[in-house]
Amino acid sequence: MKKSLKDLAPIVIPHGPPVESTAEYYKSLMESSMMVKKYPVWDVARPTPQVLAEQARRDLMKAEEKLACKREEEARNRAIMDEKWEVLRHKELLLKESFISFNKFIRENQEKRDRAERKMQEDSEALERKTRETAAMKERVAEMEQVKQLMEQQVKDYTIYEDYLMSVVRAYPEFKQPLDVLNRYEALAAAKSTLADRQERDLEMLEQARQEIAALTDEKKLFIMGLNNTLANLRYNYDKVKNRVIKWELALNRLKETAAQKHVEVNHVRAAVWALYTKICKQKGLPLDVKMADFEQQLVVIMRALLELRNIYKIAQRRSKEKEAE
Repeated sequence: MKKSLKDLAPIVIPHGPPVESTAEYYKSLMESSMMVKKYPVWDVARPTPQVLAEQARRDLMKAEEKLACKREEEARNRAIMDEKWEVLRHKELLLKESFISFNKFIRENQEKRDRAERKMQEDSEALERKTRETAAMKERVAEMEQVKQLMEQQVKDYTIYEDYLMSVVRAYPEFKQPLDVLNRYEALAAAKSTLADRQERDLEMLEQARQEIAALTDEKKLFIMGLNNTLANLRYNYDKVKNRVIKWELALNRLKETAAQKHVEVNHVRAAVWALYTKICKQKGLPLDVKMADFEQQLVVIMRALLELRNIYKIAQRRSKEKEAE
């Protein structure tokens, strides 16, 4: 057996999938039975299913390594972006606080300036008013001299009013004398003035409260605008990262589908090789020594059988030519 193996030609693996080799094998059997002179060429080397499976597995491992690197790079970029966003948020808060404090400072200075201007204007007006009042008082004194004379005359003429006040005192026991009636009138006038002052103070406090509410409202509006901007930026970043994740998940799914297809093809090829191997062993009466998982040895047995068939065909062809020549 060893000598016959040494005499055989070296094993040449056919180029192409073993399934095609099986078809060629059966085709050669039919052609040999019909004495067809044309046969396929087997001397060209072709890749084995194991090589194709290893190549597909290597491509899958490379794709998984690239995907893992991309995920790590995405995680690092996300961490860097989060740190930058935190720094930007901190700077934004500081800038808002500085704007608010600067706005308050400007508002306070403007209010102080307005109060000072009003005070100066009031002082100038008061000075002019006092000057006018002094001049008016001088004129008034001159007039009062004249009025005094007139009043003396009128006192005499208005004695009737004193009589009226006396009649009021007599009519109302709570008044002891006419001066009580005048004091009561002055008290009522003072109460009216006090109520007017109190009303003015209440109006000033109400105006101040309204200004404070307006300032607080503006401040809260600025804060809400800042939160809206931050929310919009976060939504944009989330959509961007989500699109990237979907992209890589689709790529991974495609790789898995390709690997599954390759695996199915390899299983089909292995099944075909096993079927051909068992058929050859049955035809030759050989035992099934090779395991079902060891498809390489199965291919070796198949190739040896094919080479033996080719040698037999060459011998038969040579003998037929010799007979024809005779």
